[in-house]
Amino acid sequence: MTAAVFAGLVQPSNVAVAAPTVTTTSTEDPSPARPMPPDPYKEWDGKAGVPDTGDPRLRQLVADNAELAEDVEVREAAKAALGGGRAAIMAFLNTGLKEAQRKAAERKARVAAENRAAIEPLRGTGGAYLRAEVDRVLAGTDLDRVQFLAYGRSIAEQRDAAATQSVLQRASENRARVQMLLGVGGPEVKRAAQTALDAGDAAVEQFLVTGYLEAARKDADARERFLADEEARIKAAEALSELARKSARANEARRVLLVQHGNGVRALQRSSNALILAGNEARRAEQILAANTAGGQHPVDAFDGVKAEAARQLGNARAAADDAQRAAAQAQVAAEILVETGLPYGVQWAQMAFGMSQAARAAVSAVETASHSIDAAAFTDQARNAQERAERHAVQAAKWRETAEAHARAAADLAEAARVQMEAAKDAAARTKAARQAAEVAEAQAWAAAERTRQQRIIAEREAATAAAQRAIAERERANAAAARARAEQQAAVARAMRGEAEAQAGIAAAARGRAEAADGAAAQAETNARNEESNANASRDAAYKAEREQRAAESRAAAMDAMAAAARGGPHAEAAQAEANKARGEAMTAAGAAGAARNAANAATGAAAGARGAATEATRAAARARAAAQAAAAAAARANAAANRAE
Repeated sequence: MTAAVFAGLVQPSNVAVAAPTVTTTSTEDPSPARPMPPDPYKEWDGKAGVPDTGDPRLRQLVADNAELAEDVEVREAAKAALGGGRAAIMAFLNTGLKEAQRKAAERKARVAAENRAAIEPLRGTGGAYLRAEVDRVLAGTDLDRVQFLAYGRSIAEQRDAAATQSVLQRASENRARVQMLLGVGGPEVKRAAQTALDAGDAAVEQFLVTGYLEAARKDADARERFLADEEARIKAAEALSELARKSARANEARRVLLVQHGNGVRALQRSSNALILAGNEARRAEQILAANTAGGQHPVDAFDGVKAEAARQLGNARAAADDAQRAAAQAQVAAEILVETGLPYGVQWAQMAFGMSQAARAAVSAVETASHSIDAAAFTDQARNAQERAERHAVQAAKWRETAEAHARAAADLAEAARVQMEAAKDAAARTKAARQAAEVAEAQAWAAAERTRQQRIIAEREAATAAAQRAIAERERANAAAARARAEQQAAVARAMRGEAEAQAGIAAAARGRAEAADGAAAQAETNARNEESNANASRDAAYKAEREQRAAESRAAAMDAMAAAARGGPHAEAAQAEANKARGEAMTAAGAAGAARNAANAATGAAAGARGAATEATRAAARARAAAQAAAAAAARANAAANRAE
C-alpha cells in the first residue's frame, strides 16, 4: 500500500492535477541541490576490538618465560598470564614469577630429599664401583642423585659384574708386562720385577702401580749421576783446553808487543837523531851569525841551508813520532788481550811503548824549538842598527833558552823511557821464562786432558745412548703401567657419563618434541581462529556496508516522503502522504540505528581478527622455536648416544 501511495504521489492519475504541476515546474527556476549530509560511520581505527595486552616488550618477557623457563611452574604461570591480558601480565611480572619460582624450589627440595632417602640404604652395598658411586652422589649435587637413580646405579652394577669377570685376564696381562720389563729394564727394575713375579699376582699388580715407578726412578738417578760425573770430567778437560787456547792467544799478543816495542825503539832512535841534528844546525846558525857579524857581511841567503836542514829534521822527527804512536796503540791492544785472557805477563811492554811515543813527541817539540832559534839567528843577522840588533839578540837568546829547555826535557824523557825499558826488560825476561815454563806444562796437561776427554767422551756417548734407550723404555712402560688401570677407569667413567648424557639428552629431546608438537597444534588452531575471525570481520564489514546503504536509502525515501507530503498538503491525499512520510522517517531512524550497530560490530570483528592474526603469528614463531629446540635436543641426544657407544 505504501508503494502504491508513493507511486500515486509521484505520478497521480488525475491529469488536471498533473498539468499545473508540470507547468509550474517548467515556469519556475530549479531549486539548488541539497548538500550531502556528513557520514556518521567511521572506519576502523586500529584499536576497536583488539584485546589490550599492554607493552609488547613486557609481553615478550612473559612469552620467553612460558617457552624457555627451566621450571614447569614458571612456564605454566607465564602461559596463564599470556591469556589474561595486561593485568595478568603485570601481575605475573610483579608477583607471579617469584611465586612460581618459590613453588618450583619447594618441589625441587622435596624431590631432592626423596632421592637422598632412596639412595642412603645403598651405602656400603654391592661391588666397588657401586659403593664408590653411591658415596660420590651422596656427596655431590641433586643432579648427580637424579642421574644415579635414572641410570647411574645400573651402570655401576654392570661395571662391578664386568670387573669380576676380568680379574683373571688382567692378572695374566700384568704378568706378561712384568716379564717384558724383566728383559729390558735396568738393574733396579729387573730386581723388583723378579721379586714381584715370585710373590704372586697381588705383588705383580702392586709393582705395576707403584714398584716399577720407584725402581725406574732409581735406575734413572744412577744414570743421571754417572752422566753428571762424566760431564764434570769433560768440563775439566775443556777448562784445560781453554787455558791452552788462552795461552796461545796470549803468546801471540806478547809477540805483537815485542814487535811493536821494537818499532817504538826504532822510532825513538830516529827522533833522537833528528833532535841531535836539529841542535847541530842551530849551533851552525850561531856560527854563521858570528862570522857575518865579524866580517860585516850579512847576505840574505846565509841561513837558507841550515833552515832547510832543520825543516827536514823536523819532518823526520814528526814521522818518527807518528810511528811511535802507532806502535804504542797496537801494543795497547795486545796488552788488553793479555788482560782479557787472565795472563797479564808482558803488559809492561805496552807501557814502555807508550813512554817511547811520549819521548818521540817531546823530541818533535825540541826540533821545533831548534828551528825557531835558527829563525831568530837569521832575524838577528838582518838587523840594521845596534838597537834592532840588541832586540833581536834578546829574542835569539830567548829562543836558545827555549831550545835548551826543550832539549833538556826531551833528554829527560828519553832517559826515563830508557830506564823504564830497562826495568821492564828485566821483569819481562823473568816473567817470559816463567810463562814459557808454565805454558809448556799447561800444554802437556792439555794434551793429556784432551786424550782423556776423548776417551771419556766415547764412553759417555755410549753410556748416554744406553741411558736414553733405557730411559725411553722406562718412561714408556711407566706410562703403560700408570695408564693401564687409568684407561679402564676413564673409559668406564666416560661411558657412564656419556650414557647418562645420552639418556638425559633423549629426555630433553622427547620433552622438546612434545612441546614442539603442542606448539604446532596451538599454532594451527591459532591460524584457524585467525582465519575464522578474519572471515567474521569480512562478513561484519559487508553487513555494515549493506546496513549503511539501506539506511541511506531509507533516509532518501523519508526525505522524498516529506517532500511529497509537503507537496500534497491541503490536498485530498495530504493525510495519507503525511502518514507514509512519518512511517518512512521511522524506518530511516531504525535503519540508522542498525547501520551504527553493524559498523560497531564490524570494527570489533576487525579488531578481533587483528588480535587473532597476532596470536597466530606469535604461535607460529613459538612453534618454530620449539621445533628448532627439539631438533637440537635430538641431535645432542644422538651425539651423546654415539659417544656412549664408543666409550663402551
